[in-house]
This record gives sequence, structure tokens and C-alpha cells, in this order.
Amino acid sequence: MKVTVLYVGSSLLAPLRRAEGEINRRHGLDLLVATHNFGSNFTDDEWGAIENDLNESEVVFVIHVMDGENAARLISFLDRERTKKRAIIVINCMPDLMKRTRMGKLDLAKLSGVSRKGASREASETEGKHLLSAVTSWIGRQARGSRAKSGGNGRGRDKYLKWAERLPNLLRFVPNAGRVGDARNYLLLMSYFLQPTPRNIESMILLALKNYIDDERLLAIEIPPPEALPSVAIYHPDAPALFESFNAYEVWHSQFKGQRPTSNGSGLAPNSTIGLLLMRPQIISNSRRHYDALIRAIEDEGLSVVPAISTLMDNREACERFFITRVGSRKSGVSKIETTGNGQPTTDNGRKPRVSQIVSLTGFSFVGGPAMNDSEAASEYLRELNIPYRSLVSLDAQTIESWRESFTGLNPVQTGMQVAIPEIDGATEPFVFGGIPARGVEPAALEDRCVRAARRIRRWHRLQTAPRTELKIALVLYCFPPNKGNIGTAADLDVFASVFDVLSKLKAEGYEVPLPDNADALRQSLLNGNSDEFEAAPGAINTKDGELLIQGIKLGNIFIGVQPTFGYEDDPMRLLMSKGGTPHHGFAAFYAYLEKVFKADAVVHVGTHGAMEFMPGKQVGLSSECWPDRLIGELPNIYIYSVNNPSEGTIAKRRSYAELISYLTPPIENAGLYKGLATLKELIESYRRVVNQDERERIFKAIEESRKELNLGLC
Repeated sequence: MKVTVLYVGSSLLAPLRRAEGEINRRHGLDLLVATHNFGSNFTDDEWGAIENDLNESEVVFVIHVMDGENAARLISFLDRERTKKRAIIVINCMPDLMKRTRMGKLDLAKLSGVSRKGASREASETEGKHLLSAVTSWIGRQARGSRAKSGGNGRGRDKYLKWAERLPNLLRFVPNAGRVGDARNYLLLMSYFLQPTPRNIESMILLALKNYIDDERLLAIEIPPPEALPSVAIYHPDAPALFESFNAYEVWHSQFKGQRPTSNGSGLAPNSTIGLLLMRPQIISNSRRHYDALIRAIEDEGLSVVPAISTLMDNREACERFFITRVGSRKSGVSKIETTGNGQPTTDNGRKPRVSQIVSLTGFSFVGGPAMNDSEAASEYLRELNIPYRSLVSLDAQTIESWRESFTGLNPVQTGMQVAIPEIDGATEPFVFGGIPARGVEPAALEDRCVRAARRIRRWHRLQTAPRTELKIALVLYCFPPNKGNIGTAADLDVFASVFDVLSKLKAEGYEVPLPDNADALRQSLLNGNSDEFEAAPGAINTKDGELLIQGIKLGNIFIGVQPTFGYEDDPMRLLMSKGGTPHHGFAAFYAYLEKVFKADAVVHVGTHGAMEFMPGKQVGLSSECWPDRLIGELPNIYIYSVNNPSEGTIAKRRSYAELISYLTPPIENAGLYKGLATLKELIESYRRVVNQDERERIFKAIEESRKELNLGLC
């Protein structure tokens, strides 16, 4: 007998493999479970293998398949093979796939969703039948793609999830025959799936086999009721069980922290505690090694963690229960604002955060889960909390090996689900920390990436908590095109005036920075820079007599530097987005200086835009071999970026882990030149570009003639 499971994600494969082995061992069956991850597109040969498995299977599960080419091909196949007798069990998928659910006499494409008011007298005799009618009506609405008020947001579906936890006991009163019996079986299968412990996944497969495969060996098998675990809780790899309250976790943590040599000694103090959002299926299916590695890496940096498992559809409940405590009443109008050690506000509207940052490892939207995104609700909630929100990436829809070998990095499903949608919620730092190996059945940690992610989290934590007199900030300016008097250029931004305003604000807020007299003095100071030591910069690509040049000035704890050119003087674009190139030594040395020598706590890139985020490497989901990842290192990156350039701003966010601060474009346009002045400008630009001396002399004569015609005076 054969079962095929088509799924998206990384939490199901390990329990499916365990279930296959346990069922065959305990019941003497010859079961084969074929699995295919629908998170990435398949080649024709791979799709042929999938169709072979489907044709040979008596039971097919389709789980979490939401959209795309794979879903369209699957729908086409199921429609062609509709007459073949097999059970098609579709759970948590796109509406068009939900309609393909067929189990015995139950066909969701024909399900009318009878309301309780219109139910027959027999269906109203017991509470169990009322429940069945209501739930099958809900299923019908999902199959038709309805967005009823109760299901139009994440919280409505979370209520359904909690309601479903009571289903197994209530379904005992529902007849197990005919279409009603098949609907009952569907709900039981869903109950097992919603609690994907290894035992529940085994029971889910056995229930489908027993009811939809004709085999005498299955008749005597008794299937236990679903195991129930809390929908939200706190998990820790060293704890003996899940914690359903923050207080219970705090008691355990106070006893546990003394056993770790890296403990910060402050317990779960809000300003040194990180809130992690974990996928519930990963935890209860025991597919969590990548989570464990990241948790321990963060703790090794001297920080505490509150790792909260959350419902798939909405993270707000877990945040409210474990990351937030109330200090006032909204109804009474009381609003208390707490501050960190350096005076940064961290709460509003009567909420006091128990954590200083929220880091999501779920790979889905903050409100809505895999099927939808309520970014408005997410943004409103996170804005009220006023603490940083980041979203790291686990490779759930591609293998670690395929990611490493890929020039693009993340595949389209991963990019859309785990990067683009969280960005709409306001998440940053799409940092890859784990995934499924090609020959593995559960996620594994990328140890070096976990350490790097933890150190970046610690650096952001220092910015929140350290006294401002101790913080060092590096401001990076650009010079493009190089050697043309263009230091301090950016699109639609008066750079030196803006930097002077930033310095003034930093000084007013307690940072150690002596101010120049004005923006012009700042400009002149930077242009003079370190020329006394190295003579006039930049030399041959930022070197002088074997020494690497770092162009910039120190003002107390502030460094203002000029990002080196990213190509060659005669071809400054040469290395930009080069697939096989590398930045020159001077460019790499500049960022090494910021982090290792100046020891900056953060870097601020001023204006649109620099070159670091365009250096060679993957497009999104960078590895340690990608140059933007290597250059930015562990430095928090704040990028002052023009609001009218979201596409390249997105590149900066994804490839240099930047937090964008937008500025408006000025409400003016270039007046431009006309007639002879436009011609003169073209001649001057040609003169600058030309290398041949004879040609330069010819153009110079033309410039002289044009000047005289325009009566512009002596050169």
C-alpha cells in the first residue's frame, strides 16, 4: 500500500518518515510513504516521478500548497484522474485545491455548507451533529474562497484552531457512516494534523488507511485519539516541558541560568531579553535543531531568550502572553512610557515589553500565516509596541545545498513567503540560519550563520542599552563618479547639510561629538581629511606606498568616511554586480576598519546610494561567501534612503541588512540649460572624458569659441 504526501515546509518530513517505519514495524504492513516538497518548481522528470507516485497511491495528502505552477499542475492532474478511486485529503491549501478533497462519499467541490438554521431535524438532535454542520460549513467557505467576517483575519482562524482542539471528544457523537462519517473522518484527520506530534502523524496516516483502503490487516488496528498540546507556549531546548505562562518559564529560567557560564546574571530583564517567535509544528514534531542552535548562540552572547511557539495564523496572542505585560489601563486613559538605559522609549498604550527585540523564525506574515497577510493589523500592533522586529529565514522550501549552489539564493517561494511578506509587516534582517539538508529529513542549523545572527542581535541590543557617550557611529558618504569633485553625493539630498544636522542631533542626545562650525566647515574638514599623512587621496585605488587609505575624519566618537570607489578610475562601474568579481582591497579594508579598528557600534550610509549592497553574491538570502554579507559583518546598518527608489532600497535591505530611514525628494526640478549653454556643457563633459591629447586640444578650442560666442568672459 502506498500514501503520497505533497507538502510545503520542513516540519512534516521527519514525523512522516518515523510514522512509516513505526506503522510497518508494529502492524506488519508494507506501507510506503512518498513525499514531495512543493516549495520549489519541479523539472519535467521530477514531475513525472510525482505523477507516478500519485498513480500508485490509494491515499494522497496535500498540505500547505498555496499557489504557483506546482499547484496548477497538481489541479490539472487531479481533475484528469478524478474517476480513479482514491482518497484525496487536502488540508490548509488554496481554495481551488481544497475543492479537490474527495474521501468516500465526501466531495468538497459539492459541499453546500448547510447552516445550522437549515439543518435537518436529525442533524439537530445532538451537539456533535450541530458542530459537524457548522464546521463543514466553514470548510465549504474555505473551499469557495469566502472571506467571512469570522475568518477574514488571523484571529478568526486562530479561534477555529482552538475550537478544533475540542473536536475529537465532540466527534464521538457523530455517526460514522455515509457522507457524515467521511466529514467526521476529515475533521479527525485535521485534528491530528493540527497537533503534528510524531504519534499524531502516525495516527493520521493510519486513520486514512483504515477508512479508505480495503485491507483486512487494517481492521483490528486501534487508533488513539489526538494528543493535545497548547496552541501557544514557551519552549526551551533545555527545559523538560513547554511553559504555558511567562511566570512558570521565569521560575524555571531563574534556576537554569546559573548553570550556564555565559549567563548575563540578570535573568529575564527586559533590556537583555530577546523574544523569539517559533513555528508550532516544528516544535511539537521534534524538528527543531536549527531553533535550538540559534537559541544557544544568542545565550552565548550573554542575552536571555523567551522562545514562544505561536499559532500559524497570528503571532499577536503569543506576543501578548509572553512578550508584554500591562502597566496601565487603556480604558482609564493611563499610558505609561518606559525607557531603556540610554533613554530610548520602548512602550506605549499601557504595554511594557518583557523583551527588547522580537525575532520571528516562523517564515510567515506576522498576522495571517501562510495563506494571507494582514499587514495593516501587523503594522499597527508592532508600531504600538515600538521595539525592533526582525525575521530570519529557515530554508523550508529548498535544500541547504541548492541554496548554496544558487546564484539567486532563495527560490521564488522562499523569497515571497519569508522575505517579501515579512517586509510588508516591517521586518528586517532576512538572515538565513538553517534548513533541510538534501539527505536529511529535518532542519539542521547552519552553525556559523546562527553565531553571526546572534552577534548581530547583540550589536543591535548594545545600541538600545549602552550609554550614548560610549557609542561609536560611522557615517559613510559616497564619491561617484570618482575623482571628479563629487565627494558627498546622493540622489536628491544635500549631503553635508544633512550630515551636519545629524551630528547636531547626536550631540544633543548625548553622543560624544565635537561639532564643526557649519556644514561648509564639515565639508572642508572631510576634503582635507588625512591628506597630511598620505598626501592627496586616493592614489591607485586607495593605496599609497603600500599603505591602504581610509578617507575620513573622526569627530569624537563619530567617524565620517568616504566609501571607496568600487571599480577602477577609468571604469568605476566595472565590479558592480559582477558575478565572479570581488571588491578591491581598499573597499574591503574600509569596512574592516569601521568594525575592527574604529570599532563602530553602527554604520549609517548617507543617501541614495552606495555600492556595498551591490557587490557580488546571491540576490537574496546571502551566505558567508557573499561580499555584502562579508563587508557589513556584524555591524548594524542604518541607511538614509530616498523614498522614491523602493526597488534599490529593497536591495539594500535584503543584501546589506539595512534599516531604511526615508527622506523625501525636494519639490524642485533642475532648470536645465538652453541653446548655446547646453552645447558648452556637452563640450566640457566631452573634454573630461577624452584621454587622447590631440582630441582634448580640439575640444578645448571648441570650448573657447563657444565661450566667446556666449560672452562668458575670460577662462
